[in-house]
Amino acid sequence: MEIKRENFTIKVSEPTLYVDNKSRKRSGHMTHALAEYEPGKLIDFNSNCTAVKYGGHSTFGWVEYRLSQDGGETYSDIYELPYSKESLYDGIYVISVEKAVACDDGRIIAICLRNDADSLCQPWDTPMIVTSFDGGKTWTKEKELCSYKGRVYDACYHDGVIYVLEFCNDGTGHFCGEKEEHVYRIFTSHNNGASFEELCVVPIPTFGRGYGSMLFDDCGELHVYAYNINDEQHLDHIVSKDCGKTWGEADTLYLKEGIRNPQSAQIDGVYILHGRNADVNGFVLYTSEDGKTWDEGSYLGHEKGTCYYSNNIVMKGKDNKNHMLIQYSEMYGIESCVDVKHVWLTVER
Repeated sequence: MEIKRENFTIKVSEPTLYVDNKSRKRSGHMTHALAEYEPGKLIDFNSNCTAVKYGGHSTFGWVEYRLSQDGGETYSDIYELPYSKESLYDGIYVISVEKAVACDDGRIIAICLRNDADSLCQPWDTPMIVTSFDGGKTWTKEKELCSYKGRVYDACYHDGVIYVLEFCNDGTGHFCGEKEEHVYRIFTSHNNGASFEELCVVPIPTFGRGYGSMLFDDCGELHVYAYNINDEQHLDHIVSKDCGKTWGEADTLYLKEGIRNPQSAQIDGVYILHGRNADVNGFVLYTSEDGKTWDEGSYLGHEKGTCYYSNNIVMKGKDNKNHMLIQYSEMYGIESCVDVKHVWLTVER
């Protein structure tokens, strides 16, 4: 697939099947964390969830991952994240890992959401972390990231600092903001995950907001995007030029096809945004040269329903060019049960 724009062309590979849940009669929502812990060495998470409860659209199950030594071309056998299996057996929480980061010293930090075991995917308790110092072979005991209940929507590692974006809403009601205390907070760690502290409350509207995405652009400016359930074609956006200490004025960005659960990134000067469209009947990808004005959108998938949770990571390929791996869930025909697929994206000028 090619997406031609005035100043660049986006090339997207044909999808490949990463997790074949259909053949094992399982499903796999929400967990799509990706992290490069050494050059060309990738850890790629997915969930192994029931295909029966809630039609396969739940987090009831455990977290798996695989390791790649060649930049995502081939993968190891499946590993299970011990904390997630222990939690499932305890029966109080089930664990999702939507985001993970890798630090300069090679350690991997998996951010673990604690979902109510008897519900679809919420309410949430406080987020936890587990750390691996040996490339995903073993993990530390879990510990609390912060004291606020909610869902971590994004995390990144920038100039030796971990940044974590959490929407502090425990989800006992709607997952979108309903109360004044439902706000987006950014937490940071300056010691590779040994401890975290609150950096700021992001000054964007929060009533009716949910999901969220965060990125540092090529100039070092920090962007935060938030979904508005009452206006799915306009995405809230705000920028900080000093790593979250102060913020500019919030604005709204028009997206022709709308977006749910947005995921953002930048590759070779081009901003990428992808997620479910507003009508929940496709997987849409947008491009921009400034992170504010987006094109009309292109569809990477056309299934209708509650799928297309996604994530991405940019890595150097063997050709020394940047390649973006996009991982996403796609229904395979039984209610809301999903497989997990991969596409690769590159930019040509």
